[in-house]
Amino acid sequence: MFFSVCGFLFFTMPVHASVSYTVSPLVIDIDSEARDIVTKTITISNTGTQQVTIYPTVNNISLSEGGGIETFLAPVESDRTQSLASWIEINRLGIDLQPGATRTVPFTIRVNPSPVPGTYHVLLGFGSGGNRDEAETHVKNGQAPGTIVSVTIADKKISTLKLSNFFVDTFVTRKDNHSATFTFNNPGDEALVPTGEIIFYNTTGKEIGSVPVNDQNEMIAPGAERVFTAMVPTDGLFGKYKAYLRVEYGTTTQRASLQDTSFYYVIPIKMIVGIIIFLIVLVTVIAWYVHRRYFDIQVTEDAEHLLLHVKEGTSDEMHHDINLKKIHD
Repeated sequence: MFFSVCGFLFFTMPVHASVSYTVSPLVIDIDSEARDIVTKTITISNTGTQQVTIYPTVNNISLSEGGGIETFLAPVESDRTQSLASWIEINRLGIDLQPGATRTVPFTIRVNPSPVPGTYHVLLGFGSGGNRDEAETHVKNGQAPGTIVSVTIADKKISTLKLSNFFVDTFVTRKDNHSATFTFNNPGDEALVPTGEIIFYNTTGKEIGSVPVNDQNEMIAPGAERVFTAMVPTDGLFGKYKAYLRVEYGTTTQRASLQDTSFYYVIPIKMIVGIIIFLIVLVTVIAWYVHRRYFDIQVTEDAEHLLLHVKEGTSDEMHHDINLKKIHD
């Protein structure tokens, strides 16, 4: 059943020709958040010539795009985190209003401690009749005035992801490596799934490859920390390279990104072994040459002379074992 909001709210309901009353304001809009307490008032005026008994009712409703009441929502279809009617406190006793009299009706909204973000609507209907059932029927049939109350709960959740560290092993030697390591920390209120890639560049800035980040779409819960690893390309590579990490997270409409850079060297294990063997051979050759040149002197038994290494010049007298000058004198 569709009702125009304006027509529905401006409608003055005559039970008899002389019974009529009005309700104002027609619309109340409120921006709120969890645990808020908001008090408002509604004014009812008896514009007829007879006493009228009015019963307040609280009804969860949905509105069409044009602002009309689309449907009345049954209480069983809403829980307390999404039911504005359950947040509203109002005296539901019948109100006896004499001709020409006006009554101010207060009501209080106590927002749930854990509301689901969104905009919620209720119709505070004021039907008249001999009893409450009759009055409620008039409200739901669009035969009684009322006030539409809309409450908007903003999304206050914090959605953030921190990159604790990102590094690549200084020396990458094997093809089957997991040398790139990056750690995410989620200090926010929502579970997040980081996505992105690591792009590798050589010293000239040319891209040489890339690997995905979190290709399994693993979720990081609020307050949790997660460590990921990735393989670094090595085929046909040697020397210094740069790894650039680019990560995105969040919803489709609200995306955030993280970046970091790390430098590393690719040295294949075969090349390392070759270098070690070369150094061993080089040291061996040098040692052999030095020994051959300075220490390998062949002495035979019938040798009449021995080679002596004599220091050039004359030593100081204090270093002489025998002072020949004094003996001669």
